[in-house]
Amino acid sequence: MARGIGSWLRRALAPGGQAFLRARAHFRAAWPDGPIAAQDYVVLDLESTGLKPSGGDALLSIGAVRLRDAAPIAEFTTLVHPGRDIPPESTRYHGLTLEMLADAPRAPEAIARFRDFAGDAVLVAHSAAFDRSLLYMEEHRGAPALTNPFLCSLLVSRWLDPQEADHSLDGLCGREGIVITGRHEALGDARATAELWVRLLARAGARGVADLNDLARRSRMEAQMAESAAHF
Repeated sequence: MARGIGSWLRRALAPGGQAFLRARAHFRAAWPDGPIAAQDYVVLDLESTGLKPSGGDALLSIGAVRLRDAAPIAEFTTLVHPGRDIPPESTRYHGLTLEMLADAPRAPEAIARFRDFAGDAVLVAHSAAFDRSLLYMEEHRGAPALTNPFLCSLLVSRWLDPQEADHSLDGLCGREGIVITGRHEALGDARATAELWVRLLARAGARGVADLNDLARRSRMEAQMAESAAHF
């Protein structure tokens, strides 16, 4: 184990870190007023060393697309040095190795750059409880806090189509005819999720969703994201 990783991992696994994640999972940022299609959204995807942020898994990359009036207007991407090893099974999933990230910024710097890009936009991710949990644990380890409201495209899809069994990004994009270029690369997945999000918003609007408070209420967004966070 590389120098410094042992103490880093002990902090990540400390009961205080798990309690911090549980508390932050219930954080409620105010939804901006106005029609859902008119909001500024930043649709993001994160890659990580694994699927258990509360168990020490760390951020490896961020990809994001800014949407305004339901159209992409800017992109953001960065690799992130995790300060720990990357399990081989994770590398097989996203292709990232520690050698590839040797010159990448650490999480506090990378997240600060992302925060500047996101501004006060509403953040969107697919299975957002995981992405939010990962960012919260990086906050616990010293990264800047992100206080933006967070929405989950998976939960909106489940509300719109409860009869469907598959609400994965692959399944949804397959049904919508969206080609994912660069699957399991943060920016590639963010681009696909952004295209999917525009279509989900249009369908929600067609059902009479008035604003983000209404969308969150109908999809049980906050309760389900907080519940899902317990698994991460």
